[in-house]
Amino acid sequence: MVTLADVAKRAGVSASTASRALNGRGELSDRTRAAVADAARALQFQPSQLARSLRTSTTHTVGFVVPDVSSPFYAAALKGAQTTLHDAGYRTLLMDCEQSAEREVEALQTLLAHRVDGLLVSTVGLGREQYEDVTGGRVPCVFFDSSIVDTGEGSVILDNHAGIALLVDHLVGHGHRRIGLLAGSPSETSGFERRAAFEQAMARHAPDVAIAGVAGREWSLLEGHRATVELLESGEPPTAIVASSVELALGAMRACRERGVRVPDDLALASFDDAYFAELLDPPLTAVAYRPREVGEAAAHLLVEAMGDDDPARRDLRFDVQLVVRGSCGCAA
Repeated sequence: MVTLADVAKRAGVSASTASRALNGRGELSDRTRAAVADAARALQFQPSQLARSLRTSTTHTVGFVVPDVSSPFYAAALKGAQTTLHDAGYRTLLMDCEQSAEREVEALQTLLAHRVDGLLVSTVGLGREQYEDVTGGRVPCVFFDSSIVDTGEGSVILDNHAGIALLVDHLVGHGHRRIGLLAGSPSETSGFERRAAFEQAMARHAPDVAIAGVAGREWSLLEGHRATVELLESGEPPTAIVASSVELALGAMRACRERGVRVPDDLALASFDDAYFAELLDPPLTAVAYRPREVGEAAAHLLVEAMGDDDPARRDLRFDVQLVVRGSCGCAA
């Protein structure tokens, strides 16, 4: 491995002079700077990131923690965050905690051990005390999609209440009077907010419209399948279902197909999350849409600002959503 001493020797200067030249510091002549630069190029010298980190107490890396990287939402958010961080001079370390609080704690510990300069976290539901016990406030953190109240330097959350209200109102407009909910994780912001929003939206239409069951406790296709079967086997099954995520909606479609329940003829279906493949499904999925890549970009921007400020002001953002109507709700495809 080529060292700084090798570059200095080739350029005919001291190691300290070579260091100042390569880092653009100190009062050196143009001739000296050029000689050091030529020597570094000739030797293909790569500065030691470890040495630089020890000198500056920064690593120019950011930890990115998600419950499930295979989710279309988290994959797109990662792309947005990574682009923004790269442009700001940061690398991204990704940790998938597999929807486990224990794994999330391990991920945070690992990232802090690697001395990341900041954290982007979509928590699976850690409490404030548990999170602060792990991180100790050592680095700035911005939450996205799922946050911890009054913790970190900011958050970027979807407008869950508006999105669920759009879905419920649309199904009621189709004449449905028994509507069920496929709920996500109750410990995550998106999970408990979407359930609360469903109950509030349904209450606005009471007593003409009734909740025909709430089922589901995690974000997965398997849980969507299981929860849909639970709703369909109830005494008064729903005529329409709101799915809290596209994974749950896919599970619902599978359950309906296995049981000969036609969507939307026998059961209308509408979902939060307008995944890129939603219009390719049969029938195409009616869904609440937003731009997940922009969620990642916004969270990364907040974090970059926080990492560059000794006393950053907390900022919390809510992303607008909109309804995309397709065939699964009963509208013409």
